[in-house]
Amino acid sequence: MTTATTRRTTRLTQLSLLVALLAVLGFTPLGFIMIPPVSITLMHIPVIIGAILLGPLDGAILGGVFGCISLFKAVTTPGGPVDLLFSPAASGAPVSSLIMCLAPRILLGVIAALVYKAAQRAGMRPELCIGAAAAIAAVSHTVMVLGCLWIFFQAIALKEVFLTIISVNGLCELAAAIILSVFVCRPVQIFLKARR
Repeated sequence: MTTATTRRTTRLTQLSLLVALLAVLGFTPLGFIMIPPVSITLMHIPVIIGAILLGPLDGAILGGVFGCISLFKAVTTPGGPVDLLFSPAASGAPVSSLIMCLAPRILLGVIAALVYKAAQRAGMRPELCIGAAAAIAAVSHTVMVLGCLWIFFQAIALKEVFLTIISVNGLCELAAAIILSVFVCRPVQIFLKARR
């Protein structure tokens, strides 16, 4: 087996495992933790990890999977009034709901990969590169989702929802993204480097 084939196989295996992890998180209570009036998600973490380990294209693919799962959840089992806005069937603006479900999630993976690569080029330590990528991607994702809610649905009127998202939701997702990304990505990178 050639080196290129081995790399391709390793990449596809990693991508498949992360897609499977997204499916497990998405279709069990593990991926969306309900804290009314919103749900906190852990689904952004495999996207960030995949983007850091595999690059922007695979990050975008994983983000697309995350978006499709959140779209399915919003349609079949919405957790609250804000979740209904993500459902094309319930929001009254199906195109806006589709954009809000997919675009921020796809861009989440792209941003994580690009920030990681930029931090590497800047000569930062590997752990800091991973932490910076996870932090900036998680914050960008939250800002993009809030922006979509405001632009498409003028949901800024739901002040308590936005305060909850920014405080509890945003901080929990940010902390989880940074900690788990560093603790998963760095050992995987070391292991893969040792195998070469």
